[in-house]
Amino acid sequence: MEDLFLKLFGLIDSIVELYLGKFIKPFLSLHEKFYNAMNTSLRGALDDNRTKIPGWFTANWITYARTILVVPTILLLSWGYTVLPSFLVIFVDFGDFLDGVVARFWVDVKKEIEKKLSEKEKSPSPNNSDDDSYGMYMDVVSLVVR
Repeated sequence: MEDLFLKLFGLIDSIVELYLGKFIKPFLSLHEKFYNAMNTSLRGALDDNRTKIPGWFTANWITYARTILVVPTILLLSWGYTVLPSFLVIFVDFGDFLDGVVARFWVDVKKEIEKKLSEKEKSPSPNNSDDDSYGMYMDVVSLVVR
């Protein structure tokens, strides 16, 4: 009896491996290419429009907005609607992807600011003043605005 179960599980395992290898793996490859292209495009758009991105547009803000959309989605589903909640779910899923891109963008901006500040601290002030904090502040502001 135990031998029969082992053979049955072996057959099931073979079927699952075949399914994963022949059907799922190609889809995952396309999925990865699509998301890599989307990531590159969105990151390029963020970098190109750095001066226009408000400071409040963070990954947390996107997450809060996505969370708020759960309520109307559930309400619409409970009222029998299917199309609009489906679009909301797709939009929320895109927001999940977008918050990762935005989070990495702000991490990189923060690293650039910290690098500028550390370079500023290492180099002597051109006017031989020990208090160049306003200039450092303006450098950081120009980095964020740029």
